[in-house]
Amino acid sequence: MIYAALKRLGKHSVIYALGPAVHKLLGFLLLPFVTIWIGTTAATRAGNYGVLEIGSVTIAIAAQVLGINLLHGMTRFHPEYSTDKERGTLVTTTLILLAGTTGVALLLAWIFREPAAELVFESRTFAPVLVVVFAILFFQTIGQVGLRWLQILERSITYGVLTTVKLVLEIGLKVWLLLIGLAYMGAFYSVLGCEALVAVVLFVVIVRKLGLSFSRPMAKRLILYSWPLVLSGLFMFVLHQADRFFVQHLRGEGEVGLYGLAYKLGAVGNTVFFEAFGLIWFPYVFAMRDDDLVRKLSRKVLTYFNLLMCAVTLVLALFAREIVSTMAAPEFQPAWRALPIVALGYLFWALFQVQSTVFYLQQKTGTVSMLVAGAAILNLACNALLVPRMGYLGAAWSTVLTFALLAAATWIAAERLMPIRPETGRLIAPLLLAAGLFCASFLLPDLSPLAACSAKGALALAFPAILCVSGFLVPEEKDKIKEIWSSIRRR
Repeated sequence: MIYAALKRLGKHSVIYALGPAVHKLLGFLLLPFVTIWIGTTAATRAGNYGVLEIGSVTIAIAAQVLGINLLHGMTRFHPEYSTDKERGTLVTTTLILLAGTTGVALLLAWIFREPAAELVFESRTFAPVLVVVFAILFFQTIGQVGLRWLQILERSITYGVLTTVKLVLEIGLKVWLLLIGLAYMGAFYSVLGCEALVAVVLFVVIVRKLGLSFSRPMAKRLILYSWPLVLSGLFMFVLHQADRFFVQHLRGEGEVGLYGLAYKLGAVGNTVFFEAFGLIWFPYVFAMRDDDLVRKLSRKVLTYFNLLMCAVTLVLALFAREIVSTMAAPEFQPAWRALPIVALGYLFWALFQVQSTVFYLQQKTGTVSMLVAGAAILNLACNALLVPRMGYLGAAWSTVLTFALLAAATWIAAERLMPIRPETGRLIAPLLLAAGLFCASFLLPDLSPLAACSAKGALALAFPAILCVSGFLVPEEKDKIKEIWSSIRRR
C-alpha cells in the first residue's frame, strides 16, 4: 500500500517536475545572455539584475498580504464537498476573492506609483517598474487559481504542457526585448505578457466549465482557514527575501545581483524537486482518511526526500564555481561562494516543508505561523549582525542557520501533534556523508578544469555508492529496487 502510494506520487511528481526542470534548464541556458544584455556596461549589469530581484521580492510579499494562501484553503476543502457544483463554487469563490484584492492593489500601485517606487526601489525613476510588478501579480494570481485547480484534479500533463508553453513564450519574448535594449523593463514585460496570456486562457476555461458563482459561507471558511497563513506568509517573505533589502541598503544593488544569482542557483533543488512534489503531495495527502497510513507514508516521504535533497545539494556545492562561471557573465563570478551555503539552507527548508504537512492536516495553521514567526525574527537578527560584516555571504549564512533551526523546531512540534516517528538515523546519515564528501573536495590539489570536474564527479558518485554498501537500504527497499531494475531490463 505504501509503495503503491509512493509510485503514484512519484509518477505525478515526475510529470510536474518536467515544467520546473525545463524552466531551470532554459533559465540556465539563458542566464549568460540575461546577465550580459541586462545592462550596457559591467558596472550596470549587476545593479540592473538587482532591480529584477527587488521586483521579484515585491511580488512575493504583496502576494502574501493580498491572500495568495487562500489557495491552501481551496486545496484543503475541495475533497470535502460532495458535488461538482459545490467544488466548482469553491474554486470560483477563491478566484473572485483573489482577483478583487490584487486588482485593487494594481489600481493603488498605479495611483501612488512614484512615492511607492521611492519606498521600494529608493528612487522614483522606477515608478513604471512598480506598476508592471503589480500587473504581473494580478495576472499571475488569477493563473495560479487555475493551475491549482488542475493540480487538485491531478491533470499533471495539462499542467506541465501549459506551464512549459508559457515558459518558452516568455523566454522568446525576453530575448527579443533585451536585444532591442529594454534592459530590466524587457525582462518584466516578458513575464507580464505571458502571465496575462495564461490568466486569460485559464479564466475562460474555468468560467466555461464551472461558471462564476460566489459563496459567502465558502469565502468565510477560506478566510478563516487561511488568515493565519497570511502572517506565516509574511514571515516566510522575511525568511526568503528580506535579506535582499539588507544587502541593498548596506552594500548596494551590485551585491544584490550577486546574491540573487547565487540564491537562484542554490535553490534549484527546491524549485525543481520539492515544488513539483508538493503539487501532488498536498492534494493527495489531504484526501486520505487513514491516519495510520498518513503516518507511514509521511515517514517514508521524509526519508526519501531528505536523501534526494542531500544528493542535489552535494552536486550543487561541489560544482558551484563551474556552474556560476558557465551560467553568468564574468562580473558575477564571486557569486559562487554563496551557492553551496544557499543550497544547504534549502535542504533544511525542504525538510521543514514535509514535516509541516501535519499542521495542515490537523488544521493547526496557527502553529505554522508561530514557528515561521520565530524563524523570521531570528533571520532578521542574523542578517543585521552578519550582512554588515560579510555582505551577501552573511545573508546566505543567515538563511542556513534560520532554516536549520526551523526544521528542528518543526520536527519537535509536529511529533507532539501527530507522531510519525521519523527514521532519525536514515535522516542524519546522508547529511553527514554529503558534508564529509564536500569537505573532502577541499583536499583536492590544483587540477586542470577537466581533471577537477572528474574528481568532483567521483565524489558525487561516491555518495550513492557508500550508502548502498553501508547498509542504508532496508531489505524491502532492496527487493523493490531489484523489481524495478528487472522491469526496466524486460522493457
